[in-house]
Amino acid sequence: MNVIMNHLLFEELPSLNAISDLRNQYLNKLLEAQELYLELFIRNSKVFVIKSQGRQIGYYLLGTDATLLEYFVISEYIDHSDEILGEILGRFSIRKALCKSFDHTFLSCCIGFQKKVNVLGIHFREKRDKDARPSDEGLTVRLATTDDEQHIIEINEAVFEHDEEVREYIQSGKIFLFEKKKNIVGFGIFSRVIEGRPEFDIGVLVETKFRRQGYGEYIVRYLADYCSQNGWRAICGCAIENTGSRKCLENAGFIAQYRLLEFVFHS
Repeated sequence: MNVIMNHLLFEELPSLNAISDLRNQYLNKLLEAQELYLELFIRNSKVFVIKSQGRQIGYYLLGTDATLLEYFVISEYIDHSDEILGEILGRFSIRKALCKSFDHTFLSCCIGFQKKVNVLGIHFREKRDKDARPSDEGLTVRLATTDDEQHIIEINEAVFEHDEEVREYIQSGKIFLFEKKKNIVGFGIFSRVIEGRPEFDIGVLVETKFRRQGYGEYIVRYLADYCSQNGWRAICGCAIENTGSRKCLENAGFIAQYRLLEFVFHS
């Protein structure tokens, strides 16, 4: 063990492409599919490769505010994953980590060093079919156009982080509008999580006056079916405090099986 720790080197690399082989190993070993919420942070993260005696044995990704977003070591060094993480936390003064509950190695390592843990979100991966479905009577569905952009921006409630994102989704054909008697009931969006992989994250917003009428559930089911018809897998998530979204997703058949955890190492 001392030989390994004495020869550890942490080298910053220019992009995720530089660790593509290692990251594919990580993604393939995950119990479930990556979360889009985290992936958006990761796309702008600092990338570090872990080396021992000149050999690449893993990597980690750092976000803003000294936040660890991802950590991986190859199977040959898995017995030393705790010690290696401890070295990383100490050298780089890492304050906290965001960890998916289905990322078992990262989860186990974080537990040994954490001072506090918070539950931030829920990950939905499995979906059960339900016989009872909400009625679609009077609803029409179409792709959003540039003429709809301003209205979508006006009704947006944290689905999009910035207005430009609405335009990007419209231009890429990834927003469905759901209307009743020419009134917009809500919209549904879908986005591939990682290029080359089949998972698409889906999201929904229902206009205030149409809520609690089953429309959210209908939109979720529509998006999930659309993904399935195209050979994709629909996945989703929500903040832990968003009980309305959780209920909607569960009514549509999604199972609240996993959590997004925040491990705090020091203030």
